[in-house]
Amino acid sequence: MADIIGQLDGLGMAGIVSGIVGKVYETKKNWNLDKEVKVYLKELENASVQDIEEQLVAFFAFDLQKAIEKHQIPNTVIFLDTFEALWSGLSNKAVVHTKDKWVRDLIGSSPNILFIICGREYLEWEKYDADWKKIIKHQMVHNFDEKNASQFLEQSGIKEEAIRHKMITSSGGYPYHLDLSVDTYFEMKNRGEQLDPSRFGSNHREILDRFLQYLSDQEIETLKIMSIARFYNKDLFQHLLTEHPTGYAITKYDNFNKFSFITCENDKLFIHALMRQGMLDYSSKDLIKSVHKTLADYYARKFTYEELEMDQEKDIETLSEQIYHQKSYLTQKQLIDWLSEEMLPTLKKLQLRGESRFLRETLSELYSELGAKGLGISLMQILVDMVHLNGEYEQAIAMIDELFEGLDTEEILESQQACHLFIRKVHHQMFSHPVDALIQELLEIEPILAKKNWPKEYNELIFMLGGNLGVLSGNMTFSRKWLVKAIRFAEENNQMNYYCRALRKYVDILKINGHVKWAKEFCEKGIRIANENGYERYAAILVVTLADLYRMENNNLLCEELLEKGMQMIKRVGIKGWIGHIHGSYAEMYFQKGEYEKAAEKWQEAITIYRSINLKWGLIVGAIGLERCRLQGAAIESMEQMEKSLELANALHYRREQEFIGRTINGERDILALPFL
Repeated sequence: MADIIGQLDGLGMAGIVSGIVGKVYETKKNWNLDKEVKVYLKELENASVQDIEEQLVAFFAFDLQKAIEKHQIPNTVIFLDTFEALWSGLSNKAVVHTKDKWVRDLIGSSPNILFIICGREYLEWEKYDADWKKIIKHQMVHNFDEKNASQFLEQSGIKEEAIRHKMITSSGGYPYHLDLSVDTYFEMKNRGEQLDPSRFGSNHREILDRFLQYLSDQEIETLKIMSIARFYNKDLFQHLLTEHPTGYAITKYDNFNKFSFITCENDKLFIHALMRQGMLDYSSKDLIKSVHKTLADYYARKFTYEELEMDQEKDIETLSEQIYHQKSYLTQKQLIDWLSEEMLPTLKKLQLRGESRFLRETLSELYSELGAKGLGISLMQILVDMVHLNGEYEQAIAMIDELFEGLDTEEILESQQACHLFIRKVHHQMFSHPVDALIQELLEIEPILAKKNWPKEYNELIFMLGGNLGVLSGNMTFSRKWLVKAIRFAEENNQMNYYCRALRKYVDILKINGHVKWAKEFCEKGIRIANENGYERYAAILVVTLADLYRMENNNLLCEELLEKGMQMIKRVGIKGWIGHIHGSYAEMYFQKGEYEKAAEKWQEAITIYRSINLKWGLIVGAIGLERCRLQGAAIESMEQMEKSLELANALHYRREQEFIGRTINGERDILALPFL
C-alpha cells in the first residue's frame, strides 16, 4: 500500500494518470483496502493544504470505483459545468494547464466513467499529452430550442406569445440573454409601458442595450463600476461609490443586488461574467484603470505589514485581490518593480511564514511569462525558496541555472543577491548530490565572502557547511566548528532567523553525540526565539526536534504530544520533507516500545514522502529503519536491500549512514539518533 500511496503523494500525481485505481485493485487480494484507505485518509489531517488538494483527487477516484462496484452501477457520468471558471482572472493563458491538471488526473484515474465537461472553449489537452486527442470528443451544446425556451419564458411570467417569440429569436436561446429579456419585460411592465415585440432587442447587444434603457444613468454607471471588481460586499460597494460617485444612493445596496444576474456566495456578491464583460465593453479604458487602482488601494489598506499574521486566510485573500488589481492597471514592468520594491518586505515576511502556495502561484505566472532574468533576482529568490519548500529540488536548481546563464562564479560573487542564490543552489543539491564536492565548493568561496560585508550571505554559507553538509558527511567535528561560528556570527549581527536555524542544527550535533539534556535546553531556546520573531517554519521543526529528544529518553507521552503539535505546524507551512521526519520519529518511538509492525508502517510512510521529493538521505535512513524492524520479525512486503542503500551512501559520501548500515547488518539495535535535514 505504501507504494500505491506513493503514487498519490506530492507532485507525483502523474502516476495517477497511468492508472492508480487499477493498481489498487490489482492488490486487493493482499490488502484490506477499506481499512488501509481509512488510515491514509486520517493521515490527510496532518498533511499540508497543497498535499491534501493533490491527494484528494486520487481518493475521490478510489471512492468512485468502490461505490460503482458496491452498488453495481452499470453506467456512471460526471458533469463539470462552467469549466472556464477554473482560470477566471488568469491573464497568462500559457499557464492555464496548471489550473485544470487535477481534472485530467481525475479522468486518468477513473476508468469506465464518462466525464461531460461544459464550457465555452474547446479542450486542448493534446498539447500536454497527444493521447487526449483520441479520448476527447467535442460536442457543440446548442441553446434552448424554441419549445424549451418558450416554456421557460412562460414560467417566468411572459404570457404574450409574440413577445416570447421575439425574445427567443433575438437571444438565440441563451439562458443569460433570456433572463435579461425577462428583466427588461418587467421593468417595462412596472412602468406601465406598452408591451410590444418591437421594443425588445434583436440580438445579444441589443438585448443588453434595451435592458440598460430601463435603468437610470446612476444604475448604469454603478453597474460599470461594480463590474470591474471580481466580487463585492457592502463595504466595498460603499467605498467604490464614495471614490467614484455615480449619483446612486449607497443606501440602495439591497435594491441593486436584486438583479437576476447578481448572485451571492459566502457573503460575496458576483455579477454574471457575461454582464461584467458587457459593461466593461461599455466602459472607457481610463475608468477601468482608475477603478482598478481604487480597488488595489482599498485592499492595500485592509492590512498593515505589522498586522500581517493576525488572520492568515484573510491576509492571503486580500493580497490576492490587491495583486490582481495592480496587475490590471500597471504595465508589466511597473508590476515587477512594485512587487520587487514596495511589496518585497511583505513577500519576504510571507516567505519566512512559509506561505508557499500563495507565493508560488503569484510569482510562477510572471516567471512563465518573463523567465528568470525578467522576473528579477529579488523575486526569484522567493520563488526558488517556495519551490524548494515543496521538495522540488531539481526544479529549484534549474531555475537558478537559468538565472545565472552566461555568468561564471567570479561574476556571480560580485552580486550579493546572486551570491545568496549560489549558496542556496548548493542547499538544493545536497539532497541528491555527493556531499564532499559541495563542501569543497563552499570552502573555496568562504575566504572571498569573509572579506565582504555581506552578513546574510556569509551566514548562509557557514550555516550550510556546519548545519547541513557537515552533518551529511558524518564529520561532526567539522560540523560543530562551522555551526558554532554560525551561531556566534548570527548573534553578533542580530540575525535571529539564522540563529534559530543554527541552534536547531547544533541540537542535532548534541543529539548525535548523546548530549540529550543540553540538546533539549538549546532546542527550547530556539523555539522561544522563533515564536518571539514569528518564524513559524523554524518553530515547527524545532518542536519536532524536541519531540524526538523526548523519544530518545523514552518519554513517549511528551514525544507524541509534541509530534502532533509539530505536524499541525508543519501542515500550515507545507514542508514535505519535515512531515517525513515526523513519521521517522514515530517509527523509532514504536521501535523502542517493541511495536515493530507499527514502526515499519511509519517508516514506509516516511519513505513514501522521501521518495516523492528524491530526498536520498531520507531513503537511506528509512531503509535502515525498515531493516531494523525486519530483523525484529516485522512482516514487510517489500523493501530496499541494505546493499543498495550502502552503495547509495557511498556514492553520496554519507559516512554516518555507511556506519549505521554496517551496524544494522551486524545486528545492533541501539536507539537511533535522527538529525533532521
